[in-house]
Amino acid sequence: MSLFFCLINQHLILYPTLDSFQMNIKRVVFSLSFIFLFSFSVFSQVSQFKATFIKAQQENKEVVVTLSDGNTYSGYIDSVSETSAGVKTKNGVFNFQFDRISDVKIIDPNDKSSRWKDNPAKNKLFITQTGKMLDKGSGYYQNTYIFFSNFSYGISNSISIDAGFSMFPMAGIKNQLYTVGAKVGTSLNSTLFVSGNVKYYTFSNAGVTSLFGSITYSKSRLDLTAGTGIGFAENNSSNALLIIGGQYRVNERFAFLSENIILPTGDTDSEALISFGGRFISTKSAFDLGFFSVEKTLFPFVSYTIKF
Repeated sequence: MSLFFCLINQHLILYPTLDSFQMNIKRVVFSLSFIFLFSFSVFSQVSQFKATFIKAQQENKEVVVTLSDGNTYSGYIDSVSETSAGVKTKNGVFNFQFDRISDVKIIDPNDKSSRWKDNPAKNKLFITQTGKMLDKGSGYYQNTYIFFSNFSYGISNSISIDAGFSMFPMAGIKNQLYTVGAKVGTSLNSTLFVSGNVKYYTFSNAGVTSLFGSITYSKSRLDLTAGTGIGFAENNSSNALLIIGGQYRVNERFAFLSENIILPTGDTDSEALISFGGRFISTKSAFDLGFFSVEKTLFPFVSYTIKF
């Protein structure tokens, strides 16, 4: 398969089928979608927190509340207002403002995975993004193949920014790959998450912009993600590619992971990158080890993420 280049840093893969078809229309549609998602996300997140607290109170179920500073509390709902919720813990009743919360989980007494620690790399598959977002005030450093580094930071529960660079020996500073981008997302309900991200790549004075959107269905141990995206270079744009992937947590420390990228190569033809592997999970880090199949040849994928 003849690829234009492959960005192995949790981002969109671009390829040589760059066509100049209705580029301005695509840009307007994607830009308007991104702005709408940005405006809707903050309100939706607060509404989701309130709905989760009300549901837990009605069903008399325990919740785990994670604040923006990383502190975690568990208990039963004492009260719910428009801006906050009171949670009765073993140390008394605490009143949590919705805008200080990064996550709320209802504990299922029949599902032990509901008490598991969060996946520090929940916002990505091997390469591309899922519909899930980083928590407010949290971030991570990711290293892929030793030569690619990326930093991401959650400005809020709905907005994150990132930047990355390559470190090829002897290539010089001007001949490295540099990236900068932003992601906006929200939860539609307790199981559906959507996001959109824009990214700019520059390499040897050549620039490419990508626009990508994804939706993730999350239930207990299983996450399923579907996404699509396009790239722009000068006056040309690529055909839209399709991402289908997911992960299944076998236990608190390990998850099976797969990411499959369908690349259109013509009006009716397409090629696919198929991947499979696993993610080793700890409280503050995740180690990905997998294989991508390209024209019946397997290529290893290795990446390490540490959360801060």
